[in-house]
Amino acid sequence: TLPLAIPPLARHALAVPRPPCTFSHGFASSSLLLKKAKPSPSSKPAKGKARAAEPSDESTVDLADVLEKTKGKMVKAVEWAKGVLYDGVERGRGRVSPALLDGVKVTLPDTPGLTPLNAVASVTVKSNSLFIEVWDTDATKHVESALHQANLPGLSPQRIDGNTLKIPVSRPTVEQRSEILKNLHTTVEAAKQQVRTARSEGMKHLGGRGEEGSDEVQKLADEYGGELDGVMTKAKKEFEKA
Repeated sequence: TLPLAIPPLARHALAVPRPPCTFSHGFASSSLLLKKAKPSPSSKPAKGKARAAEPSDESTVDLADVLEKTKGKMVKAVEWAKGVLYDGVERGRGRVSPALLDGVKVTLPDTPGLTPLNAVASVTVKSNSLFIEVWDTDATKHVESALHQANLPGLSPQRIDGNTLKIPVSRPTVEQRSEILKNLHTTVEAAKQQVRTARSEGMKHLGGRGEEGSDEVQKLADEYGGELDGVMTKAKKEFEKA
């Protein structure tokens, strides 16, 4: 076979050197840009990633704060129960006190939720009777309804005039005393439930049982749960003396 002849122009084209690799030039430019954009030592990417993996100050659990709030909720539950127990013992003795109506809540139209009685009326004691003076006459029927619904042993409201109610308070009968004592037990159990709820919330904030501080939360629950048992025992003894 005859060798392939290459035209002069084609031969000249083959002889033209190839241009420099643009990839190499581009890489060099990129290196320069990277060099200019190099972060300062205080914000190196590697260290930045390491810090991102660590918990921030905002997410760190404040143990002292959790314990303080948990204790506050438990103390509030115990103090509430003590007040109710005191009033119950006084009621068992036949004594009259405006505090007997502290737990009464009133449902008012156009008002969300329940309203404490002492926010809509004044309560005074006269001759072994409680007198409730409602400040807004239109609310009197709602206050009277709330007093009936409170189901206070031996206490029945009587309408005196447009905005005044009277509740005669006599020494409770045996049946009424039994009901009062039952209510005291219910109160203590409700307070214990509040203590348990506070404990659960505290544990949750710490991350669960076994986490740092969880033993302290449990100790608080044991302490205030025991205190409630103690005040109930004492109240029962006082009640039996009445």
